[in-house]
This record gives sequence, C-alpha cells and structure tokens, in this order.
Amino acid sequence: MQTTRANLLLTATTLMVAATVQAKTVIFFPPPTTSYVVYHSGVAAAVASLGHQVWLCLPHFMVERNLVKDKSVHILEYGQHLGNLEYQIYTRTRIVDKFWEGQTPREMEALYDVSTVVTEIASDILSDKKFVDQVRNLKADLFVLESIPFNMNMIILPYALDIPYALIGTIHDVVLSKVPFSPATTPFPVYRFSDRMTFLQRVTSTIYYLMRINFDLFYDSSLVSKFAPHKPYKSINDLAANAEIFIAEVDHILDYPRTMLPNTKLIGGSSASPAKPLVGEFQKFVDEATSGIIVMSFGGSVVNLAPYISNKMVSAFKQLDLRVVWKINMTSPDPKQIMTSLWIPQNDLLGHQKAKLFVSHCGKNGQYEALYHGVPILCLPIYGDQGYNSERVRVKQLGLYTDMREASADELAAMMKEIIYGGKYAENMKKASRLYRELYKVPKHEAAYWLDHVMTYGGAYMRSAGQQMPWYQLYVLDVVAFLLAIALSVLLCTAAIARKCYQIYRGSSTGKKTKHQ
Repeated sequence: MQTTRANLLLTATTLMVAATVQAKTVIFFPPPTTSYVVYHSGVAAAVASLGHQVWLCLPHFMVERNLVKDKSVHILEYGQHLGNLEYQIYTRTRIVDKFWEGQTPREMEALYDVSTVVTEIASDILSDKKFVDQVRNLKADLFVLESIPFNMNMIILPYALDIPYALIGTIHDVVLSKVPFSPATTPFPVYRFSDRMTFLQRVTSTIYYLMRINFDLFYDSSLVSKFAPHKPYKSINDLAANAEIFIAEVDHILDYPRTMLPNTKLIGGSSASPAKPLVGEFQKFVDEATSGIIVMSFGGSVVNLAPYISNKMVSAFKQLDLRVVWKINMTSPDPKQIMTSLWIPQNDLLGHQKAKLFVSHCGKNGQYEALYHGVPILCLPIYGDQGYNSERVRVKQLGLYTDMREASADELAAMMKEIIYGGKYAENMKKASRLYRELYKVPKHEAAYWLDHVMTYGGAYMRSAGQQMPWYQLYVLDVVAFLLAIALSVLLCTAAIARKCYQIYRGSSTGKKTKHQ
C-alpha cells in the first residue's frame, strides 16, 4: 500500500512538473552496446516525461532493433558507414572467446583492449561532420554521457560545441569525479576486491589509482586537440571534473559504502521496475512449474556459449526439480524442463513469485533486477566488472559465485541447491530488496530529476573546489612537502649550530689545556 501511494505521488509530481517546466533539449550518448542503450533509453524516457525534448544517439545497426521503447525519445542516428560496432568490439578483442578457451580473465587487460577499439570508434564518430552538425543544430541544453572509462573520449563532443554535460554511469568513478577517498577502503571494479582488502590488494589498488590520475589508461586526451582545436586544451580527466552532475547506478546496499561529493548522486539500478504479467509461451511454461523456476541469462551480448559450458549447465539443471527459462542461442534438450530463447522478459520473470534463482554473468542491469525482486544469484562472471559484482554478492551473502569453466556439473548443481534451499541467501536478498525499494524508489525518475535540476540551476553550486585542483594539491602533498622542507631545514640548521658549538667548545677546551700545561 505504501509503495502504491509513493508511486502515485511520484506520478502526480512528475505530471505537475511536466506541466510547468520549460522544455529543454537533452541528448544522451550511450556506448554502442545493448545493455547501455537499454538503460540510457529508460532514463531518457523519464527525462522526456518531464516535458523535455530528448534525443538518444544510436548507431545505425541498432536503429531497427527497437531497443528504445518509448516513442517520446527521438533517435539521432550515426555511424552508417561503421557497421555493427557491438560485434566489432567483441570480435576484435575476443574477450568472450578467450574466456571460453580457458584464459585467465584479467579485468584490466580486457578493459584496455576494449578501450583501444572504442577509442578508434570514437575518433571515427567525432570525424563524422554530418553527425556533429546534427548535434550542433539541436542547440542542446544538456549532453548526457555514459561515464564508463572507455566511453569518455566522447566528452570531447559537448566540450567542442559548448554544451553543458552530465555523466551517468554503471560505476561511481572516483577518478573522473575527483573524490577525495582512500584506495584502501573503496575497491575499483576492475579488481575482484571487497572493501576489506589485504595489504597486497591495498598496494595494487593504490598503484592503479596513481596510474589512473596520471595517465590515460582507457581514453586518449590527444583527441581533445584534434577535435576541439579552437578550445583551451584540457585532459579528459579535467573535462570530466567539470560535469554538471555525476549520476551513478550504484547504491550502499548492493555495493559498498563510499565517499561522495554533493554533485554525485547514487540512484541504484534504473533497469529494475515492477514486474508485468507474463504472456504467451512464457506464461504457460511458468504456470506449469509446480516447484518454481530458475532464470538464466548472460545479458544481451553473450547468447552463444561454448558447448562444454552449455552441456555442463544442462546436466546441472537436470539434478533439480525446477523449470529453467534460459536466454541462449540453442535448441532445448528437454523443452518440458528447460525453455530456451534468444529473448526473455527477464525483469518480469524475476518478478514472478515462482522465481527461486537467477543464474547470471552478473552484469549491472540483471543484478539490480534480481535485487529489486529479491531473487538470490548464482554468479558466473566472464569479463569486465562482472567479477567485482560477483564478489560483492558473495561478501553480502546474497548468493554464490564460481568459475563456470572449472566447476563440474555436480558442483554447479550443489551451489544452486544451497542457494535455493539453504535459506540464508533468499532471506538476505529479500531483506536487501525491501531496504532497496524503501530507499531508492524509482531510480530512472531520480536520475531525471537531477538532470532537470542542473539544467535549471546548473551544477556549479555543488562542485567542490577540489575538483578543480591537481591531485597533489587535493591530497595536500605540496603542503606536506613544504612542511617537510621546513622541518628538514630546521633540523639541518640545528645540526649545523650544534656542530659549530661543539667545535667552539672543543677549541676552547684545547686552548685552556695548552695554557694550563
């Protein structure tokens, strides 16, 4: 009842704001991959509901895929000559193929490989005069950019066109937002660390942080001079620090508590929402599941699994009496127990009362949908931040995770049974779900509110002076060096005076002794 009243109040408030707001033009630019486009389109629709004219930049190969459901969001197409960018990213880096082949996943290496490819793509997009002119002619009031590091080259576009910009992302990037923090307590998503690090993990985290603030690991600041030669040169890190606001799709329930500045807003996951009733074959399949269902998905991009993995998963599922809805490019070996499909209504399935377990690669969108609906997770990470996401699920006892290449079918089945029937994981997840729903309400509307807010008032009043400082000033290293220099000078002077006094004393003693003799 309270949730219904809160939603009604939020809807009424949204309508009132939409009726009085002065319409502005907002442009969203997500990376050219399915999961990012889906969640950006949800936030874009929420901004459009406030009465603004909203455009979402979409590569040509995605236009016909109907990823943007809300018709109030206009499509700004680019990259007709670039082909399928999502396919290029995965095939050129071979991230998934390397994983199936048994290579040890190195998140830093994977992110660097992706960044190299995406930097080339960004250069091609920024060279597209037709697209740049279209953006310029829209005279946008705000440019909303995905803040994942490999997408940050595109911040050059609003900078070159003098458009205020905001950053929204799947992580809270302390480097881009220049947050004073300790790398000993706040883990980076490129590592599978928790907030309770060992000494060597703290060393690794500190070195990574120093590299990020001093070097372009995942983007190329030289593109600023190339595509914005008429503007003062700034590094991409410095450009990012001038964002009107930072919106991060994380929270303190699923993620770890962290230091923030006023212009950073944590909103939780915007892809999660109340479940809609199932229809068609999905409804029939779930209705006939007397013991419950397992939902399995590796996201929008990984639907082709290595045969030894899919066979292992089938063997594991056979050891349970639950039905399985599986997003995969494969014909089901047992349609009565396992339903396979290239598309599944994931949020609606997780929101069904019969959902007992979510088997996932642990991408951000799916993880938040599971949290929202209180479904524990068996995490089978592949690359990127999925290892970090899986570790936090284990630490908070919301599920388990393992390397699917090494675990046997029996071990996978045992882990599923432990999560489903063990009690504590489901109980912990339901408690976390209640807390999350109470605190975070509707994340996409929260994001829309803050984007509308900075278009009206600007974000300068929330910006810390530290976000304009070099890092050595932010951490007062220049002051520490100055004080150490003074202390050293006093010490040296004291030592020199003491030495001189000692020499005088020795000379005086020697003179007296000679006279006495």
